[in-house]
Amino acid sequence: MKKVFNFLTGLIIIFSVQFFCAYILRILKITFPAPILGIILLFLLLKCKIIEPEKIEDCCNFLLKNMVLFFIPLFVGIITYSDIILKNFQTIIATIFITTTLVMVIVGLFVENVIKFKKLNKYRKNKVL
Repeated sequence: MKKVFNFLTGLIIIFSVQFFCAYILRILKITFPAPILGIILLFLLLKCKIIEPEKIEDCCNFLLKNMVLFFIPLFVGIITYSDIILKNFQTIIATIFITTTLVMVIVGLFVENVIKFKKLNKYRKNKVL
């Protein structure tokens, strides 16, 4: 019974954050994906310890275990629009490879610069002391 209560509590918390974000975006008339804002808000609530991770853990584990079910509509859409996808296949593949490569290079350069910056700050602190 406690496990069911924990699951329902987590589900209510996650949906509440999601609906709150959708409501705020609708009121402010901002075109931004509500699920992304919901993820960011949930992350901030967890990071600031406003929501305890244990409260949503059971629900999140269940959702992760059954994630395949959420992709079934995607596969149905792929089958439904296969003629359009096949017509634009080269463009889609090129876009996937170009954007993936671009993201990898940008993240790599960013991480490399962060490491250099941290080493520089550490060197400066040691030199001052």
